[in-house]
Amino acid sequence: MSEENKKRIVNLVKRGLVSEARVLAKELGIDTLDLSGAKLSGAGLLYADLTGANLTGADLSKATLYGANLSNANLTDATLYGADLTSANLYGADLTGANLHRANLTSANLFETNLSGADLTEANLRSANMNVANLTNANLTSAILTVAILTVTNLTGSNLSNANLTDADLHRANLSGADLTGADLTIASLSYANLTGANLTGANLDETYIEEAIGINIGPTRTFIGIPFKYIEARSPFVPGRTTLRRTE
Repeated sequence: MSEENKKRIVNLVKRGLVSEARVLAKELGIDTLDLSGAKLSGAGLLYADLTGANLTGADLSKATLYGANLSNANLTDATLYGADLTSANLYGADLTGANLHRANLTSANLFETNLSGADLTEANLRSANMNVANLTNANLTSAILTVAILTVTNLTGSNLSNANLTDADLHRANLSGADLTGADLTIASLSYANLTGANLTGANLDETYIEEAIGINIGPTRTFIGIPFKYIEARSPFVPGRTTLRRTE
């Protein structure tokens, strides 16, 4: 595709005319919407259909992508700083190395999304579905992950320091080598999670579910000794039969 035709497509998308951009691309014999490197900062793309689009290296900082469909899109190294992705569909999208600093991903669908090495510092991921997502070495410092679904999610080597994971579901998540310093895991589920080598210094684990978690350091008196506070195993007052942690001092 010529640079002139690509510019025409980008200009249409910038104006929120994604359907028209797809029609033009089809007329040019192009199946995939090529927006690689596009300057789309601040664009209004509410409910836009960007399925499978190539947005590699695109600048979408502070763009409005509320309810947008970005399933299977390529957003490798894209900039989404401060973007609004509330309720967006990012199923199977590739966001390797993307900048999502302070992005709003409330209730977004990130099922099987690749976020390895992505910057999600101070991002809002409340109630987001991140089931089976790849967050290897991602930076989630001070991110909001309350009530988020992170089951079977790969968080190996990720930075979750000071993140809010209250009531998050981390069932069978891989947190090996993760930095959870100062993270809030109140009533979160870590059942069957892998915490081998994770740093939990100063983390809040009040009423955290820990059934069959791997790598949790519990002493001979069944006291949790991996952090400055002491925790004991206790039965959950909320869910009958579930084991949680309770601070002793």
